[in-house]
Amino acid sequence: MLVGALTFTSGCGTNLSKVADEHSQMMISSIETKAEAKTSSVEKPDVEKLSTEIVDRIVQETDANYKVEEFQSIEEVEQHLQEVASKELASQIADVYFEERDGALYLIPTEIFPWVNTDKPYELNQKNEFEYELTQSNESELYGAYTIKINYVYENNHWIVKNFEVK
Repeated sequence: MLVGALTFTSGCGTNLSKVADEHSQMMISSIETKAEAKTSSVEKPDVEKLSTEIVDRIVQETDANYKVEEFQSIEEVEQHLQEVASKELASQIADVYFEERDGALYLIPTEIFPWVNTDKPYELNQKNEFEYELTQSNESELYGAYTIKINYVYENNHWIVKNFEVK
């Protein structure tokens, strides 16, 4: 009887080992398939839409004294901007273009920063699966000749503007 128990346990161990190996292979295959599906379903960013969207979110309806009608605080503006910009960029933009005073939010009257002109050629280079960089040389009467670099990252299932640099 003892021999039978040892044989049974020994055989079970071999089968369990085989089952464990097959399970591991299935799990690895599943993880690889999910990773491939995730990366293949991420298309490059719509830079024209994002470029327009970020500027549209800065330009706000105001009264004659530049009091913002839609938002009451810089925090609300930052949250609105974070739908298309990184948290850091949204905070930087809000600090430049908005101020709170007397319990209200005001747009600081100034020119908007030099930005990409989507009607002119630009380069869009993929840095990795979830990051692209746009480069464009441009010229305007106000800023003269400049080159802009905009970094886009894929976060929380959509593309946002991570940051930008103007030279």
